[in-house]
Amino acid sequence: MTRSLAILVVLACVAAAPSAPAPPRLERVTTIAPYPRGLAMVDGELYVLCRGRVRGAAGGVSASVDDEAGTIYVVDPNVTEPVVRGREVSDAVRGNGRVYARPTQPPFRLWDRAADPPESDRETDRPYCTLRYDAATDSFYVCAFSGIDKTVTDTDRVAFAKNRADAILRYDRRTNRWYDVERHEIESGARYPAPAVAIDGSPRGWLEGPDNCLAIGSWLYAVAKDNSVLVRYDLRELQADPEAGPPPGEVVLRGQATFMEGHSALAYRDGWLYVGTRTTSVIARMKLDENFDPVDPSTLEVVARFDPWDRVTGRSANLTDMDFDDAGRLYVVSASPARIYRFTPDPQRVFDARAGRADPWLDLDALTRSDDAAEPVKSENVLHHDGWLYVTTGNGYHYQAGAHGTVYRVRVQ
Repeated sequence: MTRSLAILVVLACVAAAPSAPAPPRLERVTTIAPYPRGLAMVDGELYVLCRGRVRGAAGGVSASVDDEAGTIYVVDPNVTEPVVRGREVSDAVRGNGRVYARPTQPPFRLWDRAADPPESDRETDRPYCTLRYDAATDSFYVCAFSGIDKTVTDTDRVAFAKNRADAILRYDRRTNRWYDVERHEIESGARYPAPAVAIDGSPRGWLEGPDNCLAIGSWLYAVAKDNSVLVRYDLRELQADPEAGPPPGEVVLRGQATFMEGHSALAYRDGWLYVGTRTTSVIARMKLDENFDPVDPSTLEVVARFDPWDRVTGRSANLTDMDFDDAGRLYVVSASPARIYRFTPDPQRVFDARAGRADPWLDLDALTRSDDAAEPVKSENVLHHDGWLYVTTGNGYHYQAGAHGTVYRVRVQ
Protein backbone atom coordinates (compact mmCIF):
# COMPACT_ATOMS: atom_id res chain seq x y z
CA MET A 1 0.00 0.00 0.00
CA THR A 2 1.35 3.35 -0.96
CA ARG A 3 1.75 6.10 1.65
CA SER A 4 -0.91 8.29 -0.02
CA LEU A 5 -3.36 5.39 -0.14
CA ALA A 6 -2.74 4.68 3.56
CA ILE A 7 -3.49 8.30 4.41
CA LEU A 8 -6.76 8.12 2.49
CA VAL A 9 -7.75 4.94 4.37
CA VAL A 10 -7.06 6.59 7.74
CA LEU A 11 -9.06 9.68 6.78
CA ALA A 12 -11.97 7.52 5.65
CA CYS A 13 -11.95 5.64 8.97
CA VAL A 14 -11.92 8.90 10.92
CA ALA A 15 -14.83 10.24 8.87
CA ALA A 16 -16.80 7.06 9.45
CA ALA A 17 -16.23 7.01 13.23
CA PRO A 18 -19.25 8.15 15.25
CA SER A 19 -18.80 11.60 16.73
CA ALA A 20 -19.98 12.66 20.17
CA PRO A 21 -23.40 14.27 20.02
CA ALA A 22 -23.37 18.02 20.26
CA PRO A 23 -24.94 19.45 23.42
CA PRO A 24 -28.52 20.62 22.93
CA ARG A 25 -28.96 24.29 22.09
CA LEU A 26 -29.83 26.04 25.34
CA GLU A 27 -32.03 29.12 25.40
CA ARG A 28 -32.77 31.52 28.24
CA VAL A 29 -36.47 32.37 28.65
CA THR A 30 -36.71 34.64 31.70
CA THR A 31 -34.99 35.73 34.91
CA ILE A 32 -37.97 37.64 36.28
CA ALA A 33 -39.00 35.16 38.98
CA PRO A 34 -36.76 34.99 42.06
CA TYR A 35 -35.87 31.35 42.71
CA PRO A 36 -38.38 29.71 40.30
CA ARG A 37 -39.65 26.40 41.68
CA GLY A 38 -42.55 25.31 39.50
CA LEU A 39 -43.66 25.42 35.86
CA ALA A 40 -47.01 25.02 34.10
CA MET A 41 -48.13 25.70 30.54
CA VAL A 42 -51.71 26.92 30.00
CA ASP A 43 -53.07 28.16 26.67
CA GLY A 44 -49.62 28.80 25.26
CA GLU A 45 -48.39 30.81 28.24
CA LEU A 46 -45.78 29.69 30.75
CA TYR A 47 -46.57 30.09 34.45
CA VAL A 48 -43.71 30.21 36.95
CA LEU A 49 -43.95 29.90 40.75
CA CYS A 50 -41.53 31.74 43.06
CA ARG A 51 -40.31 29.47 45.84
CA GLY A 52 -38.90 32.07 48.21
CA ARG A 53 -36.22 31.52 50.82
CA VAL A 54 -36.55 30.23 54.33
CA ARG A 55 -35.53 32.99 56.72
CA GLY A 56 -32.56 32.57 58.99
CA ALA A 57 -29.38 34.04 60.35
CA ALA A 58 -27.23 31.75 58.19
CA GLY A 59 -27.85 32.02 54.47
CA GLY A 60 -31.47 33.07 54.71
CA VAL A 61 -32.90 36.22 53.20
CA SER A 62 -33.13 39.37 55.28
CA ALA A 63 -36.21 41.50 55.82
CA SER A 64 -34.86 43.99 53.27
CA VAL A 65 -35.35 41.49 50.43
CA ASP A 66 -38.75 40.69 48.95
CA ASP A 67 -38.23 37.26 47.40
CA GLU A 68 -41.88 37.10 46.27
CA ALA A 69 -42.55 33.68 47.79
CA GLY A 70 -45.85 32.32 46.52
CA THR A 71 -46.10 34.73 43.60
CA ILE A 72 -47.01 33.24 40.21
CA TYR A 73 -45.65 34.93 37.09
CA VAL A 74 -46.97 34.44 33.57
CA VAL A 75 -44.26 34.41 30.89
CA ASP A 76 -44.12 34.42 27.09
CA PRO A 77 -42.26 31.16 26.26
CA ASN A 78 -41.24 32.50 22.84
CA VAL A 79 -39.22 35.44 24.12
CA THR A 80 -35.81 33.76 24.33
CA GLU A 81 -32.11 34.18 23.65
CA PRO A 82 -29.29 31.67 23.16
CA VAL A 83 -27.06 31.09 26.17
CA VAL A 84 -23.59 32.37 25.38
CA ARG A 85 -20.96 32.20 28.10
CA GLY A 86 -20.04 35.68 29.28
CA ARG A 87 -22.94 37.42 27.59
CA GLU A 88 -25.26 39.43 29.85
CA VAL A 89 -28.99 38.75 30.02
CA SER A 90 -30.91 40.94 27.60
CA ASP A 91 -33.55 43.39 28.78
CA ALA A 92 -36.19 41.45 26.85
CA VAL A 93 -35.49 38.23 28.74
CA ARG A 94 -34.91 39.97 32.07
CA GLY A 95 -38.34 41.60 31.83
CA ASN A 96 -40.15 38.66 30.24
CA GLY A 97 -43.21 38.17 32.44
CA ARG A 98 -45.74 39.81 34.67
CA VAL A 99 -47.28 39.00 38.02
CA TYR A 100 -50.31 36.77 37.58
CA ALA A 101 -51.22 35.99 41.21
CA ARG A 102 -49.81 36.96 44.61
CA PRO A 103 -50.22 34.98 47.84
CA THR A 104 -52.89 36.11 50.26
CA GLN A 105 -53.38 35.53 53.96
CA PRO A 106 -55.47 33.45 54.41
CA PRO A 107 -54.86 30.75 53.30
CA PHE A 108 -51.11 31.47 53.14
CA ARG A 109 -49.30 32.22 56.33
CA LEU A 110 -47.03 34.96 55.13
CA TRP A 111 -43.70 35.80 56.67
CA ASP A 112 -43.75 38.27 59.54
CA ARG A 113 -41.30 40.89 58.30
CA ALA A 114 -40.99 42.24 61.85
CA ALA A 115 -39.79 38.88 63.22
CA ASP A 116 -36.58 39.38 65.18
CA PRO A 117 -34.58 37.25 64.79
CA PRO A 118 -35.95 36.04 61.44
CA GLU A 119 -35.99 32.37 62.53
CA SER A 120 -38.45 33.13 65.33
CA ASP A 121 -41.21 32.88 62.71
CA ARG A 122 -41.98 29.15 62.78
CA GLU A 123 -45.17 28.94 60.73
CA THR A 124 -44.55 30.77 57.45
CA ASP A 125 -45.74 28.96 54.31
CA ARG A 126 -42.91 28.77 51.78
CA PRO A 127 -43.88 27.41 48.35
CA TYR A 128 -41.53 24.52 47.98
CA CYS A 129 -41.56 22.35 44.97
CA THR A 130 -44.14 22.49 42.26
CA LEU A 131 -46.78 24.26 40.22
CA ARG A 132 -49.42 22.05 38.61
CA TYR A 133 -52.45 23.06 36.58
CA ASP A 134 -55.70 21.09 36.45
CA ALA A 135 -58.12 22.07 33.68
CA ALA A 136 -61.14 20.36 35.26
CA THR A 137 -60.98 22.61 38.35
CA ASP A 138 -59.27 25.46 36.44
CA SER A 139 -56.80 25.68 39.31
CA PHE A 140 -53.09 25.80 40.05
CA TYR A 141 -51.83 23.60 42.90
CA VAL A 142 -48.68 24.25 44.93
CA CYS A 143 -46.97 22.61 47.90
CA ALA A 144 -45.81 24.67 50.89
CA PHE A 145 -43.76 24.09 54.02
CA SER A 146 -42.21 25.97 56.92
CA GLY A 147 -38.59 26.03 58.06
CA ILE A 148 -35.47 28.01 58.86
CA ASP A 149 -31.79 27.98 58.01
CA LYS A 150 -29.24 27.47 60.76
CA THR A 151 -25.50 26.93 61.07
CA VAL A 152 -24.20 23.57 62.25
CA THR A 153 -21.63 24.76 64.74
CA ASP A 154 -19.14 21.91 64.44
CA THR A 155 -18.86 22.23 60.64
CA ASP A 156 -19.90 25.84 60.03
CA ARG A 157 -22.24 24.42 57.39
CA VAL A 158 -25.64 25.90 56.59
CA ALA A 159 -28.40 23.38 57.22
CA PHE A 160 -32.14 23.50 56.75
CA ALA A 161 -34.40 22.82 59.74
CA LYS A 162 -37.97 21.99 58.78
CA ASN A 163 -40.90 22.84 61.04
CA ARG A 164 -43.99 20.69 61.45
CA ALA A 165 -46.23 22.93 59.37
CA ASP A 166 -47.17 21.94 55.82
CA ALA A 167 -49.84 22.68 53.26
CA ILE A 168 -51.08 22.13 49.74
CA LEU A 169 -52.67 25.29 48.34
CA ARG A 170 -54.89 25.96 45.34
CA TYR A 171 -55.35 29.07 43.20
CA ASP A 172 -58.71 28.95 41.41
CA ARG A 173 -58.84 30.90 38.13
CA ARG A 174 -62.66 30.97 38.29
CA THR A 175 -62.65 33.09 41.45
CA ASN A 176 -59.05 34.43 41.39
CA ARG A 177 -58.63 33.27 44.98
CA TRP A 178 -56.35 30.98 46.98
CA TYR A 179 -57.71 28.01 49.01
CA ASP A 180 -56.41 25.26 51.30
CA VAL A 181 -56.34 21.70 49.98
CA GLU A 182 -54.75 20.28 53.12
CA ARG A 183 -52.85 21.69 56.08
CA HIS A 184 -50.81 20.28 58.93
CA GLU A 185 -50.86 22.47 62.02
CA ILE A 186 -47.59 22.89 63.90
CA GLU A 187 -49.45 22.11 67.14
CA SER A 188 -50.20 18.62 65.80
CA GLY A 189 -46.56 17.66 66.17
CA ALA A 190 -45.69 14.35 64.54
CA ARG A 191 -49.28 13.12 64.28
CA TYR A 192 -50.18 12.41 60.64
CA PRO A 193 -52.85 12.90 59.57
CA ALA A 194 -53.32 16.00 61.68
CA PRO A 195 -56.48 15.96 63.79
CA ALA A 196 -59.28 18.08 62.40
CA VAL A 197 -59.03 21.63 63.70
CA ALA A 198 -62.49 22.82 64.66
CA ILE A 199 -61.45 26.43 65.23
CA ASP A 200 -60.72 27.30 61.61
CA GLY A 201 -61.88 24.18 59.81
CA SER A 202 -58.45 23.33 58.44
CA PRO A 203 -58.35 20.10 56.44
CA ARG A 204 -56.35 17.18 57.76
CA GLY A 205 -52.67 17.17 56.88
CA TRP A 206 -51.35 13.84 55.59
CA LEU A 207 -48.05 15.09 54.21
CA GLU A 208 -44.85 15.81 56.10
CA GLY A 209 -42.71 17.70 53.63
CA PRO A 210 -45.10 17.88 50.63
CA ASP A 211 -42.82 17.66 47.63
CA ASN A 212 -44.88 17.28 44.47
CA CYS A 213 -48.42 16.88 43.17
CA LEU A 214 -50.12 15.91 39.91
CA ALA A 215 -53.76 16.08 38.76
CA ILE A 216 -54.93 12.94 36.94
CA GLY A 217 -58.58 12.54 36.00
CA SER A 218 -60.64 13.58 39.04
CA TRP A 219 -57.75 13.06 41.46
CA LEU A 220 -54.91 15.16 42.76
CA TYR A 221 -52.03 12.84 43.67
CA ALA A 222 -49.38 14.24 46.04
CA VAL A 223 -46.21 12.96 47.68
CA ALA A 224 -44.19 13.88 50.78
CA LYS A 225 -40.47 13.32 51.23
CA ASP A 226 -40.30 13.23 55.05
CA ASN A 227 -42.96 10.63 55.85
CA SER A 228 -42.71 8.94 52.43
CA VAL A 229 -46.38 8.77 51.54
CA LEU A 230 -48.46 9.03 48.39
CA VAL A 231 -51.87 10.63 48.99
CA ARG A 232 -54.71 11.53 46.65
CA TYR A 233 -57.60 14.01 46.87
CA ASP A 234 -61.02 13.73 45.24
CA LEU A 235 -61.55 16.86 43.10
CA ARG A 236 -65.06 16.11 41.80
CA GLU A 237 -66.87 18.57 44.06
CA LEU A 238 -64.35 21.30 43.21
CA GLN A 239 -64.95 20.70 39.51
CA ALA A 240 -68.53 21.85 39.96
CA ASP A 241 -68.07 24.41 42.73
CA PRO A 242 -64.85 26.36 43.42
CA GLU A 243 -66.14 27.08 46.93
CA ALA A 244 -66.74 23.41 47.78
CA GLY A 245 -64.01 23.46 50.41
CA PRO A 246 -60.95 21.24 50.95
CA PRO A 247 -61.34 17.94 49.07
CA PRO A 248 -61.33 14.61 50.96
CA GLY A 249 -58.01 12.78 50.88
CA GLU A 250 -56.71 9.25 51.41
CA VAL A 251 -53.35 7.52 51.60
CA VAL A 252 -52.48 5.38 48.58
CA LEU A 253 -48.93 4.28 49.35
CA ARG A 254 -47.31 4.13 52.77
CA GLY A 255 -44.92 1.47 54.01
CA GLN A 256 -45.62 -1.04 51.23
CA ALA A 257 -42.28 -0.41 49.58
CA THR A 258 -39.30 -0.17 51.95
CA PHE A 259 -37.00 0.39 48.98
CA MET A 260 -38.74 3.73 48.38
CA GLU A 261 -38.06 6.58 50.80
CA GLY A 262 -38.33 10.33 50.35
CA HIS A 263 -41.13 10.53 47.76
CA SER A 264 -40.45 13.60 45.63
CA ALA A 265 -41.57 13.44 41.98
CA LEU A 266 -44.63 12.36 39.99
CA ALA A 267 -45.38 11.72 36.33
CA TYR A 268 -48.09 9.90 34.39
CA ARG A 269 -48.21 8.16 31.01
CA ASP A 270 -50.23 5.38 29.36
CA GLY A 271 -51.97 4.12 32.49
CA TRP A 272 -48.91 4.23 34.75
CA LEU A 273 -48.22 6.58 37.67
CA TYR A 274 -44.47 7.11 38.19
CA VAL A 275 -43.09 8.00 41.65
CA GLY A 276 -39.53 9.22 42.19
CA THR A 277 -37.71 9.45 45.52
CA ARG A 278 -34.95 11.67 46.94
CA THR A 279 -33.59 9.37 49.67
CA THR A 280 -33.37 5.94 48.06
CA SER A 281 -33.21 7.61 44.62
CA VAL A 282 -35.35 5.16 42.70
CA ILE A 283 -38.21 5.66 40.26
CA ALA A 284 -41.02 3.09 40.31
CA ARG A 285 -44.42 2.90 38.70
CA MET A 286 -47.87 1.58 39.60
CA LYS A 287 -50.72 0.67 37.27
CA LEU A 288 -53.87 2.83 37.24
CA ASP A 289 -57.20 1.69 35.80
CA GLU A 290 -59.53 3.64 33.49
CA ASN A 291 -60.77 5.70 36.47
CA PHE A 292 -57.17 6.46 37.49
CA ASP A 293 -57.51 4.26 40.57
CA PRO A 294 -54.48 2.13 41.57
CA VAL A 295 -54.92 -1.46 40.43
CA ASP A 296 -52.64 -2.80 43.18
CA PRO A 297 -50.64 -0.19 45.13
CA SER A 298 -48.44 -2.88 46.66
CA THR A 299 -47.16 -3.92 43.23
CA LEU A 300 -44.50 -1.49 42.05
CA GLU A 301 -42.15 -1.84 39.09
CA VAL A 302 -38.74 -0.18 39.40
CA VAL A 303 -37.70 1.60 36.19
CA ALA A 304 -34.61 3.60 37.31
CA ARG A 305 -31.94 3.76 40.01
CA PHE A 306 -29.76 6.73 40.95
CA ASP A 307 -27.26 7.33 43.76
CA PRO A 308 -29.07 6.97 47.11
CA TRP A 309 -28.55 9.12 50.19
CA ASP A 310 -25.06 8.74 51.66
CA ARG A 311 -24.86 9.56 55.38
CA VAL A 312 -21.13 10.24 55.18
CA THR A 313 -21.23 12.75 52.32
CA GLY A 314 -24.74 13.98 53.05
CA ARG A 315 -25.59 13.75 49.34
CA SER A 316 -27.80 11.83 46.97
CA ALA A 317 -28.92 12.17 43.37
CA ASN A 318 -31.69 14.36 44.84
CA LEU A 319 -34.42 13.65 42.30
CA THR A 320 -36.90 16.53 42.41
CA ASP A 321 -39.07 16.43 39.30
CA MET A 322 -39.74 14.56 36.05
CA ASP A 323 -41.87 14.77 32.92
CA PHE A 324 -42.51 12.84 29.71
CA ASP A 325 -42.11 14.02 26.14
CA ASP A 326 -44.45 12.99 23.33
CA ALA A 327 -42.22 10.03 22.42
CA GLY A 328 -42.54 8.51 25.91
CA ARG A 329 -39.07 9.48 27.11
CA LEU A 330 -38.81 10.50 30.75
CA TYR A 331 -36.76 13.54 31.79
CA VAL A 332 -35.53 13.45 35.40
CA VAL A 333 -33.92 16.28 37.41
CA SER A 334 -30.90 15.56 39.60
CA ALA A 335 -30.92 18.82 41.51
CA SER A 336 -27.32 19.77 42.37
CA PRO A 337 -25.22 19.93 40.31
CA ALA A 338 -28.05 20.54 37.85
CA ARG A 339 -28.35 17.58 35.49
CA ILE A 340 -31.18 16.19 33.40
CA TYR A 341 -31.33 12.49 32.55
CA ARG A 342 -33.45 11.01 29.76
CA PHE A 343 -34.58 7.43 29.17
CA THR A 344 -37.59 5.38 28.09
CA PRO A 345 -38.94 3.52 31.15
CA ASP A 346 -38.76 -0.26 30.91
CA PRO A 347 -38.83 -2.43 34.07
CA GLN A 348 -37.10 -5.19 32.09
CA ARG A 349 -34.15 -2.85 31.45
CA VAL A 350 -33.84 -0.68 34.54
CA PHE A 351 -32.07 2.62 33.83
CA ASP A 352 -29.01 2.71 36.09
CA ALA A 353 -27.27 6.05 36.71
CA ARG A 354 -25.52 5.04 39.95
CA ALA A 355 -21.85 5.93 40.33
CA GLY A 356 -21.70 7.58 36.91
CA ARG A 357 -22.95 4.56 34.95
CA ALA A 358 -25.06 6.85 32.74
CA ASP A 359 -24.23 10.30 31.43
CA PRO A 360 -26.79 13.09 31.78
CA TRP A 361 -28.71 14.09 28.68
CA LEU A 362 -28.25 17.73 29.67
CA ASP A 363 -25.50 18.88 32.07
CA LEU A 364 -26.97 22.25 32.97
CA ASP A 365 -24.30 22.94 35.57
CA ALA A 366 -21.49 22.55 33.03
CA LEU A 367 -23.29 24.72 30.48
CA THR A 368 -24.33 27.60 32.74
CA ARG A 369 -22.07 27.84 35.79
CA SER A 370 -19.85 30.92 35.71
CA ASP A 371 -16.11 30.44 35.99
CA ASP A 372 -15.92 32.08 39.41
CA ALA A 373 -18.93 30.31 40.97
CA ALA A 374 -17.99 28.10 43.90
CA GLU A 375 -21.41 26.50 44.30
CA PRO A 376 -22.94 24.27 41.61
CA VAL A 377 -25.98 25.36 39.67
CA LYS A 378 -29.18 23.99 41.20
CA SER A 379 -32.20 22.88 39.19
CA GLU A 380 -35.45 21.48 40.54
CA ASN A 381 -38.21 21.47 37.89
CA VAL A 382 -38.78 20.34 34.31
CA LEU A 383 -41.75 20.68 31.98
CA HIS A 384 -42.14 19.32 28.46
CA HIS A 385 -44.42 21.14 26.05
CA ASP A 386 -44.65 21.11 22.26
CA GLY A 387 -41.14 19.79 21.64
CA TRP A 388 -39.41 21.99 24.24
CA LEU A 389 -38.11 21.07 27.67
CA TYR A 390 -38.31 23.94 30.17
CA VAL A 391 -35.99 23.87 33.19
CA THR A 392 -35.72 26.08 36.28
CA THR A 393 -32.50 27.02 38.06
CA GLY A 394 -31.80 29.06 41.16
CA ASN A 395 -29.89 28.98 44.41
CA GLY A 396 -31.60 30.70 47.30
CA TYR A 397 -28.39 31.11 49.30
CA HIS A 398 -27.08 33.42 46.58
CA TYR A 399 -30.23 35.50 46.38
CA GLN A 400 -29.11 37.94 49.04
CA ALA A 401 -26.41 39.14 46.65
CA GLY A 402 -29.01 39.88 43.99
CA ALA A 403 -28.81 36.63 42.02
CA HIS A 404 -32.08 35.70 40.35
CA GLY A 405 -33.21 32.33 39.16
CA THR A 406 -33.53 31.49 35.49
CA VAL A 407 -35.91 29.51 33.31
CA TYR A 408 -34.23 27.82 30.35
CA ARG A 409 -35.55 25.78 27.47
CA VAL A 410 -33.98 23.28 25.11
CA ARG A 411 -35.35 21.68 21.96
CA VAL A 412 -36.12 17.98 22.39
CA GLN A 413 -34.95 15.77 19.51
